[in-house]
Amino acid sequence: MNIAYIVPKLANKGPIIVVLELVNQMIKNGHQCTVFFFDKEREIQVPCPTQQISFFQSIEFNKFDIIHTHGLRPDCYIFFHKPIHCTAKIISTLHNYVITDFSYQYNKFIAYTIGNLWMLMLKRHDKIITLTKNALKYYTHWFSPQKLTYAYNTRNIPTNQPISALETENILQFKGESILIGVNAALTPRKGIDQLIQALPHLPNYKLIIIGNGKSMKELKQQCIDNSTADRVLFLGYKKDAYRFLSYYDLYALPSRSEGFVLTLIEAAIFKKQVICSNIPVFTEIVTDSEVAFFDLDNIPSLIKAIKRAQNEKVLGENLYKKYIQTFSPEKFYDRHYSIYLATINKRYLD
Repeated sequence: MNIAYIVPKLANKGPIIVVLELVNQMIKNGHQCTVFFFDKEREIQVPCPTQQISFFQSIEFNKFDIIHTHGLRPDCYIFFHKPIHCTAKIISTLHNYVITDFSYQYNKFIAYTIGNLWMLMLKRHDKIITLTKNALKYYTHWFSPQKLTYAYNTRNIPTNQPISALETENILQFKGESILIGVNAALTPRKGIDQLIQALPHLPNYKLIIIGNGKSMKELKQQCIDNSTADRVLFLGYKKDAYRFLSYYDLYALPSRSEGFVLTLIEAAIFKKQVICSNIPVFTEIVTDSEVAFFDLDNIPSLIKAIKRAQNEKVLGENLYKKYIQTFSPEKFYDRHYSIYLATINKRYLD
């Protein structure tokens, strides 16, 4: 099978990491892959031919069996460039809940307008992949069930990739004798990290490391000052391959208010970490309370209880790793996407 992937840029972002995993698995199983991108930025190297293109430059559509887009601009590109007689089957993966997630970045009017325009741009695609069954249900507002399917993500990462000696010393000195909670995330209100800072005054034996940048950085630091926890929260900023820091955490936290699918949950599973999760639909669909410690969103007493449970129940990490092997492994990821590609080429419905 000859497959093209179109992305905005080769940035170290969740959707692009998913494309990297797709390319790795497709090549491993004997398929040809090409990645097209618009912007010059190249943080991620993919093991296949790549080509920078202009939005106004048309690729050879009929050269490929599958063209798989990821993101708003690639989806718009298909809308404007797909030829009338196109033999390639066009697929998009939607990595978010479009209007819900845009509402955290813009006002509701802009979120609604951009979201609906994006859905219009997808009308010329043959198939749309969501990341969960819950997201599939969400998108039935715009598309027929026959046009939709879902596929869970994967990660394939080493567990022995080191950080620098200086970084190690900094973390160990900060941690001391405390229980260390870690978060690797973009710093936005959607990620819910403020809840962890609210909980810290009630957890005197715990400290928090936050890896990531974003518009909430200043606000979160001020929150730490206001509730007298600034000495127990360490902001490390952006770190490439942040999963390298997982081995230093006692617990990993996912206090998100909204998510498409969190790759860091899979990374934590690979490291067999005890994970604290908000009980939003994406998490309750893909993991159970025997695999993570759930808490009620924006309920700080519930969060405190979940943190203490995660610390006390070491078996959660083992159970989460088993779920990774059973459901989120690279092999499962490949099998699902290959089935979707074949079904789309053969015009078969795949739920």
